[in-house]
Amino acid sequence: MHYKVSVIIPVYNASRYIPRCVESLMRQTLREIEYIFVEDCSTDGSFDILLKTLEAYPERKDDVKILRHGKNMGVSVSRNDGNAAATGDFLIHCDSDDWVDVTMYEKMYNQVIAEDADICICDYYNVTKSGTTRIHPEIDCKQEQWKVVRDYIRWYWNSLWNLLVSRRAYERCGVTIPEDITFTEDFFLSCHLFMAARKVTAVNEPLYYYYLENSASIIHNLNPGFMKQELSCVELLIESMKAKGVYEYYFRIMQWRLLKANAALVFTNRFEEFRSTHPESLRYILSVPSTYLKPKVKIMLLLAALHLDFICRWDNRRHGRT
Repeated sequence: MHYKVSVIIPVYNASRYIPRCVESLMRQTLREIEYIFVEDCSTDGSFDILLKTLEAYPERKDDVKILRHGKNMGVSVSRNDGNAAATGDFLIHCDSDDWVDVTMYEKMYNQVIAEDADICICDYYNVTKSGTTRIHPEIDCKQEQWKVVRDYIRWYWNSLWNLLVSRRAYERCGVTIPEDITFTEDFFLSCHLFMAARKVTAVNEPLYYYYLENSASIIHNLNPGFMKQELSCVELLIESMKAKGVYEYYFRIMQWRLLKANAALVFTNRFEEFRSTHPESLRYILSVPSTYLKPKVKIMLLLAALHLDFICRWDNRRHGRT
């Protein structure tokens, strides 16, 4: 079969959630889909549960590929391997603890074809124990393309799971995720894809369910190493922008990104390191949107920039940060 869409699903220790994810994928209304599960050496039986769940959908058997790593390689390698194995005209990712609306890929595919676009983005739901919250990416796709890219980079939550991306955009992009980056890897690749896209369109409907209650998720287990990875992603993206001669278009936004990535230094009393790491970004502290940094955090960064370290230390002790 010639596949219109390839869905890449990294799988690691998602035994509690994988049945829900798989069922939503197998029930898609678009027929010409291939599913690429990349099992990253789970230790909780995820692989066996994946196989058992797939048995209920024999009509999709020939559309499923399963890649298994011999050792745990990390989510970035899983994403890269899935992309490399994909044969569809368009690629999209799905995290194994999330799920999708059964019409998601048909609606996004129809929209991207109708608009002759390289990328289609959709709304999504944040899912918590208290309910769902609809999230609408604030991107005006009718602007000039560089402004669309600017809006996307400014958007605070960049992911691959609500982006349907053409193979030609991936080829023009020519970027894979660095294997040592396993946090904000979505940001790294998706921003490059937006810069490679010639046109972006949107389905203004929430079609993806982003589950925020998985305690094993990286987002609930942040550490200084992950913050360093975020900084590396921003720095690498800046290098790409400079090489393409477009950095001036996104300079202020990238300063905000640098400040966001460096904020952890202030809360761990590493004030000199904060001031010396991209010091040009310090003048943009007050202009950082609250979606990036809450007002209290901006105040702390400003105090550190002004060498008022003693106030920051006192506040860190008061809140048990050190």
